[in-house]
Amino acid sequence: MEAVLLDDAYAPITSRIGFLRAPLDEAAEGLRAWRAEIHGSARAEPLAGGLPDALGRLEPLTGGVRPRELLVATADPGWTAVFDCGVQGGDQTTTVGFLARRLMVQGVVVLSIPDRKASPGVPDRFGGRQLELFAPIATDFLNYVRTVSVVRDQTRWRFDANGTVQDFEDEDAYRRRKVADRFSPELLVAYAAALGLRPFDADFYPGPAVLVTNPATPPPGAAVVSLAEARRATGL
Repeated sequence: MEAVLLDDAYAPITSRIGFLRAPLDEAAEGLRAWRAEIHGSARAEPLAGGLPDALGRLEPLTGGVRPRELLVATADPGWTAVFDCGVQGGDQTTTVGFLARRLMVQGVVVLSIPDRKASPGVPDRFGGRQLELFAPIATDFLNYVRTVSVVRDQTRWRFDANGTVQDFEDEDAYRRRKVADRFSPELLVAYAAALGLRPFDADFYPGPAVLVTNPATPPPGAAVVSLAEARRATGL
């Protein structure tokens, strides 16, 4: 089993997905206002069409700045999904972590990258899975509640779990001999479901959607590429 959205056809955009426990309008205005404070202006544009069309509006993908961010209403009107135009898969951790406190809501970020070893003409794709939970108030570290992850760092897998253990967790799994199995795709899906989320099911994102844009420009030398170019660079 691989935990990916839309058969990974929009990776790296969909490799990391954020969620705010807030209706779309509230989340979109919160993000627009924050970006306007930072950049002097920001715009929120309602989008028609399905999820693939909305994801396409994030192009070009950029390094160093996030001038385009996408908010999508989910099948649960209490949750809004967050995507952005980052060339490496987005920075929803910063966005969701901040807005969770500003809007006084819960935040979640999931990461899922299928692992692939290098082969002739195809680069390594370092796999990983992560679930991050954020509170609307300060915790022992910023407003993180819990983080569970496994990631491949070069040739070795690393498992980490920090924060307050949640009642839906399978702590026995964290003692599995094979490190990559300690937080499997099945566990990531199960943990998300316990929070009312189905991040890897396309029908969980019926919309509508809002594109939030700001005037930030990439620094000199930063990547500015199409989704197709970003995928080719990583052998997708």
